Amino acid sequence: MSEERDMKFSLTVSPGLEETAHQELCEKWKLILNSDVPEAEIKKGKIFLEAKVSNICPLIPYLKIPSNAYLIIAEFKAKDRPKLFNKISKIEWHKFLRGDFPLIKVSTKKSKLIHTRGIEESATSAIEEALKKHPLKSAPKNKTLRNKIHIDIYDDQVRVELSLTGDRMDKRGYKLNTDLAPLRESLAAALIYRLSKYSSKGETLLDPMSGTGTFSLEALNFYSYNDSRDFDYQYAPYFIKLPLMKRVKIGSELFSRVECYDLSPKAIAAIRDNFKNIGDKALIEQCDFFNIQCAKSKVAIINPPYGKRIKLKHELDEFVKQIITHAKESIDLDFVGLIFPSWAFHKLKDVKVMEKTFLSNGGIEVVFTILDLR
Repeated sequence: MSEERDMKFSLTVSPGLEETAHQELCEKWKLILNSDVPEAEIKKGKIFLEAKVSNICPLIPYLKIPSNAYLIIAEFKAKDRPKLFNKISKIEWHKFLRGDFPLIKVSTKKSKLIHTRGIEESATSAIEEALKKHPLKSAPKNKTLRNKIHIDIYDDQVRVELSLTGDRMDKRGYKLNTDLAPLRESLAAALIYRLSKYSSKGETLLDPMSGTGTFSLEALNFYSYNDSRDFDYQYAPYFIKLPLMKRVKIGSELFSRVECYDLSPKAIAAIRDNFKNIGDKALIEQCDFFNIQCAKSKVAIINPPYGKRIKLKHELDEFVKQIITHAKESIDLDFVGLIFPSWAFHKLKDVKVMEKTFLSNGGIEVVFTILDLR
């Protein structure tokens, strides 16, 4: 394989946030690579594009909204397992894999190949056959490496993908403490990126129901290189032969500071632990949202408690109304990014909704709204 020829890649994104993820990709591509962004095909939950390995891989530690990135190794049509075996066994796997035998995941829909266990067995046998001639190179010393392969079959069209990240990208490696109802970091990054479009440069973000600080961490780290974890591509045979690209420090920022509040002492302790490397960019205090009377910011992100694991003293829709009233009349905020279960959306009255996006968070259908309170 020639490392510098264009290859196909895909990014996995939470449905509903594809355009936001594409905006992030385009912005950071220009900032880091200083070149034209290749055209992308956007589908539900996916972004597809063609580019060079030397361009895509160095971008991965900067991207915050996708949950995974894949190199598409092969695409072909197959209606039976012998054809699948034949195609997969001809792939030069030693140029892509390293370490232990890979973990294989299969998904299939509207195809003659429907039994995922049988497909996995055929793929495993095919890779084993290919590796007889060219065994895998061992992982680096003191490193356990097991690559992940996704075989996606739709309408008899097979796509063989290799994860470039290993663990999901939202597992940042620097947030040590979580809570009862954690918000996935990639989702938080997308929402805070959207909200930042309504703030001024150098703005302070108010995060008055912080939990363990996910939104604020994503706001402060959005443009930073993530060196708190490894990514599988960093050890791959096709990547390690490339010249190292100098790490770029991006001068942009979504917000210059954050103000984090939460009613729970346990949450505040977790925030302080999670923010120990942030420096002086965060104000962290234990405080009830309804006791906040002023803030340096005119923009806030609010993720009130909801769901079976957290009990409320009031009905959720009434609670949301109280939040909006206090944010407008007592704190004097201009814009609020608010997340709550989607069933309560139609009960929003007398407020200007700038944006609304329906999402799934931990199995709960929610809506993210940006409200203009001016």
